[in-house]
Amino acid sequence: MLNTEYDREFIFDVDAYLIENYKSMTLKIRRSICAQMYDWIDEEVIQEAIDSCVADYAMEQLELQKVQEESEDE
Repeated sequence: MLNTEYDREFIFDVDAYLIENYKSMTLKIRRSICAQMYDWIDEEVIQEAIDSCVADYAMEQLELQKVQEESEDE
């Protein structure tokens, strides 16, 4: 059975972002930006962010960290 109790998709509201961060931007400009932004999104960058999250999870949550050798001074 598939567990549907977690978010599996990343949804970003570009229009809301533009409204919040570019107060004077018109609807016409926002529409143009939204139409063009797909050419600028790099799927590889998103995959790298996911891979970094996986690495962080492995190190922090699963405690899969490399054992540090004690220095001779100690």
